[in-house]
Amino acid sequence: MIDENDVNQYAARQLLMLRQTTGISQKRLGEEVALSPQQVQKYERGHNRLSVGKAMQFAEAFDVSILVFYPPRGDCQSTEPLPLPTVRILRLLARIPTECYEEVYQVVKAIANITTRDDVGE
Repeated sequence: MIDENDVNQYAARQLLMLRQTTGISQKRLGEEVALSPQQVQKYERGHNRLSVGKAMQFAEAFDVSILVFYPPRGDCQSTEPLPLPTVRILRLLARIPTECYEEVYQVVKAIANITTRDDVGE
C-alpha cells in the first residue's frame, strides 16, 4: 500500500526541483500562486501537504502536468526526482516540434560523441 507521507514528500521534492530548475525565487512563485515565500518554503520542505488544488496551481505556474507531483504507482519510496540538468533539457525538448526530432537527435548524438546508433541501444 502506498504510504501517504512518501507521496507528500515526493510532491515536495518535485516542487523544489521545479522551482530550482526554472530559477525563480520563492517570492515570485508565491506571487503566482497567492502564497508568501515562507508558505512556498513549507510546501517545498514537506511541512505543508500539497492539496490537489494547490498542486494544480503550481503545475500551471510551471506549465507542467499536475502528474509531476504524483509518484509512479507503487514506486513512492525509491523514486527520486530527475537531476536538474535532465529536467531542464526535457523541458526544452517538449517545446520542439515533432518534425524536428530527428535533427535534434543528430545534434545531441554529435555532442555526446556517439559513433553508432547501437551505442544507445536502438
